[in-house]
Order: sequence, then structure tokens, then C-alpha cells
Amino acid sequence: MGGDGGLTVSVPAALQMADQAQIALVGDADQIRAALARAQADRPGAQGRRTTPDIIIVHASEQLAPGDSLVDVLRHRPDSSMRQALKLHATGAADAVVSGGDTAALMALARQLLGMLPGALRPAICKPMQGVAGLFWMLDLGANVDCSPLHLYQFARMGDALARTVGGLESPRIALLNIGTEPHKGPRSLHEAAALLAADTGLQFIGYIEGNTLFSDVADVVVTDGFSGNIALKSVEGAAWMAGHLLRRWFDSLGFIEQAGVALARAKLDALRRELNPQSHNGASFVGLNGVVVKSHGAADVAGFASAIAQALREVRGGLRADLESQFGAGPAARSAEASVNHLLPGEEEG
Repeated sequence: MGGDGGLTVSVPAALQMADQAQIALVGDADQIRAALARAQADRPGAQGRRTTPDIIIVHASEQLAPGDSLVDVLRHRPDSSMRQALKLHATGAADAVVSGGDTAALMALARQLLGMLPGALRPAICKPMQGVAGLFWMLDLGANVDCSPLHLYQFARMGDALARTVGGLESPRIALLNIGTEPHKGPRSLHEAAALLAADTGLQFIGYIEGNTLFSDVADVVVTDGFSGNIALKSVEGAAWMAGHLLRRWFDSLGFIEQAGVALARAKLDALRRELNPQSHNGASFVGLNGVVVKSHGAADVAGFASAIAQALREVRGGLRADLESQFGAGPAARSAEASVNHLLPGEEEG
């Protein structure tokens, strides 16, 4: 029910992905049925189609709004669509949750209903981004404004798991976002986080990375606190919008002959537009939770929301949850990491 487009986005996206997984649409049942009928009628070849996609409708009488207080969301909205979707996941009736609703509400409810993985201190928001040589993953993008060195270290392990299980990378290169690459640059917390990462022999830590080289194939996982990460993400989104704006203005200023020349390169321009389209990589993962939760951007279109569903499918089928349980639970990976860094920790507990 959430996001700028609401059911006009989520329902057609669900139809697109219904051949890859069974999807439950949670919200006002009457509105969903009407939206589903419209979306099915609008699909190419709908008149000759007799089969119905494997979509379940789960009724929820309430819908959260962006302005709702977290206290109200957590205590006084028992039948919100977001809560009911997460309850399906918590009880094992669903393998993942995808939502375009309010980020803070989704994170708060997910922590309440799913809980954290044993050993994980805080969840982080992680998103794949397109670099010059492929995707890279960046976290945290806004869940945690203040982070200790141990939090950053755990985020690195979460990003490493995502890059391996979802991205298929054998040994992801991990970097800390900083104001310089020199060892003495940046705050003390980053230096201490760097020491923890360097001590973990299970991670390929390459040091610091600056914002201007994020997309240059220097690192596969970029780790930062939620304050800096969210600023970096919004700056990237703004720069992408500005580039598109300038390109459209340039094209509109061309004369007829110049436009005809550009038309000859239409196929290459369309390929470039698809590669740069942020909707192609929509979907931010809430890692560290005891479950799979993917947040779709509120302004996502149908293709973008379908991309978020695909992201959740990759995490489920790639075994991300089991990998993270091994990272933070009592498995060999967790014991190895703990042995690597314990002597560097001053004794830290999560409040």
C-alpha cells in the first residue's frame, strides 16, 4: 500500500514477478482486487490469457502514513499492512518482505517482530549500486547515525555476505568511506574500525576509499555510518537527476539535422539510459535482522518495484540469512571472526 504510487506500482510489479515466486499482497483487500483486475487487463495479451498468476491477497484494515509516530506504529496499529506483512515473515508463512512504505516504520516494526540475528548489534541498510565494472554494495545508508568501530566492523561482514551470496563474488574487496586514503585521515572511530577489519583474516580489507572513487571499481563493499552514507546516497541520486536534466535540455536545444544524427545513435543511447537507470537496482536490504526485508524507494516505478522483489528473491535463494547466521551466530565463521578481533576490542556492549 505504501510508496508514492501505491497499488498502481506494487500490483503490476507483483504480476511481473508472479511467475518466479508466490506473492502475497497485504493491504485493503477490496482495493487490491480492483487494482489487480486493472493490472491484469492492461497486460499485453490479457484478452487471450486464461490463467491467473499465483498471487494471494491478505487483508489488513490499516495503512501507515509517513507522518505517523513510531510509538503509534509500534503500539497502536495492530492491523497495519506493514505489520501484517512482517508477521507473515515472522511466522514462516513468507520468506521475505518487500515494502515501499516509510523506512523508519519498516525498520522499527521489523526489529520488533523479527528481531536481530544472534550476535548482530544493529541492522544496516545496504543497497547495490552500479559501478564502472559491475555492482558494488554500500552500507549503512541511514539506519544508524552514530556508529562505533564494532558496528562498522559488523556492517562490513554483512556487506561481505551480501556480495558473496547475492553478488556471487568469491572474495569481496571491503573499504571504509573516509575523507582520504592516508592512514592518519579521518576520525578515531574509523581508525579503530580499520584495525578490526585488518585483523579479520576472513575479510579482504583494502583500506579507505574517498567519495569520488566510489564508482571506479576500487571496492566491492563500502562501509560507512548511516549519516555519511545517507548523504552520499542522496548526493548520488541528485547528481544522476542533474545529469539527466542537462541531457534532456541539450537534446531539446538541437536543431532538426542534429536531432536526426542523434537518432542514428538511439539504440546506444537507450542502452546507456537503461544502464544508468536507478530503478534497475532499486531495493535496499535491511541486513542484520532475523529475516529478509527489502525497502523499495518510495518514488519507484513498476520496473523499480519489480527490481526490489527480485532483490528479495536473490537474497532468499542465495542463502543470505543462513550465511549471516553463520557470521554472527555460533558457526565456524563467527568463531573465526571473534578470535581474530577479540584482542582488539576494549569491551563493548550494545545499549
